[in-house]
Amino acid sequence: MPEQKQQKAPAFNPKVKDAIAALKAENTPQNLNVVINELVRSPLLVPAVFDLQGQPAPKPAADGRVQLPKDTKVSLVMINSPEGKHYYLAFSDWDAVHAWKSQSGQQIIVLSFDDIIAMAAKNTDASGLVINPGENSLRLESPLLVSLKQQRDAIKAQAAAAQQGMAVKPGDKITLVEPTVYPDALVDPVCEVLAAAPGVGSAYLQIMIVNETARSYLLVLDGPKDNALFTAVAKAAHPYLMSREKKMDLQITTSVSALGQQGMRDSEPFYRKGIGRVIEEDDDE
Repeated sequence: MPEQKQQKAPAFNPKVKDAIAALKAENTPQNLNVVINELVRSPLLVPAVFDLQGQPAPKPAADGRVQLPKDTKVSLVMINSPEGKHYYLAFSDWDAVHAWKSQSGQQIIVLSFDDIIAMAAKNTDASGLVINPGENSLRLESPLLVSLKQQRDAIKAQAAAAQQGMAVKPGDKITLVEPTVYPDALVDPVCEVLAAAPGVGSAYLQIMIVNETARSYLLVLDGPKDNALFTAVAKAAHPYLMSREKKMDLQITTSVSALGQQGMRDSEPFYRKGIGRVIEEDDDE
């Protein structure tokens, strides 16, 4: 159930504004990716209208939150472009909300970027999403949002599969083979993510073969299980995995698991904390 946040909160993510400004100054795919990455990391403030179905308005709790009645209908506010197109709108922070002139009866709720693009993808009347309407706004059209949703869904599915690991049944034969060459397009983005994860001391990469047929990459992280980190690693690895002619999944485990222990045994890490990627002589061949 959506909750109304008290409007005393500080800016949610001021980096979104900086990223949008950089994109407006230089419209490149790299700058657009920075904007999308900041939006994905941040909660967004979204204007909405509540239909309480005749029930009395709830009072805010001590923390300023409002619990809406069960049958409340929530409609997100949309704005119209000069061309007559309809767009959802969202704000990166409270300053942007206050600079916008809302209409009477509208409230502000908190949604994730994934929530918004899912709604936009389903609504055929929506032409896209406008972030921070005004002089420094950014308009994301529906085809881009649909593409982003597909990418995000694929990443989430891959992360879920990585967390669960390949279905290994009792009696299955598991063979781990250390790669002769570590693909830069796979290892380098993963190392960048791990560098921001202080709990990971090292990382190992293996090729896991189940019953001499099914193959996948096995990534062993020497650190505690962290689902958010697993997701970030899967996202970093996704472009390489999808670019392979022969697709291979990425399974992720930690050093405390039996499979992780097997993956680390007699193997050298490709990443060490404080060093980054460990380059072996064979990697250059």
